[in-house]
Amino acid sequence: MEKLSFYYSAMKGGKTTRIFQKIHDLEEIGQSVLLIKPMIDTKGADFIINRKGEKRKVDILLKSDEKLLVTERLDDLFSCNHIIVDEVQFLNAQQIEDIWRINKRMNIPVSCYGLRNNFRGELFEGSAKLMALADEIVELETNSMCACGCGERAKFNARKVDGVFTREGNEVEIDGANKKIEYAPLCGSCYYHKVYVKKRK
Repeated sequence: MEKLSFYYSAMKGGKTTRIFQKIHDLEEIGQSVLLIKPMIDTKGADFIINRKGEKRKVDILLKSDEKLLVTERLDDLFSCNHIIVDEVQFLNAQQIEDIWRINKRMNIPVSCYGLRNNFRGELFEGSAKLMALADEIVELETNSMCACGCGERAKFNARKVDGVFTREGNEVEIDGANKKIEYAPLCGSCYYHKVYVKKRK
């Protein structure tokens, strides 16, 4: 049976660049790829874009309340050799279950890329469900270093509002959509001291 795989890292870990490389490798050997992205990720609209400026139009832009496994999509699903999902953490549990069912019933390999934790240090709904169902869970080896300059590898995704770390607010605020909000990858120690402890005082 083909695998359902979840590849994750902290922010700025090069996940989208790896997607471009995987698509290139698959298409080079004649494989067709179906690319999926959640609509809530407004960055790039209906394209995926990496920091190098590479762009690719997605095949399915999935709304937050939309089912993936529906009759009108069966032809697209059956005709592809590989499914790739970007920003998978933004999908809900039912959408992840649809992906799992597609993988198991149609025997199509599915590679999902995204974040594991939100800015509060909690699992995203989509990531939690995927970690329960995936055949393979891989923390990507990346150069995503802690933004505090300590030299450690980043494991957490922290939010700043007006330059101040916070654990308050809506779970999803897309980077760049609100000029007051920005994100920073942090190591575990820096996240604890600069975000977690500060909140508890």
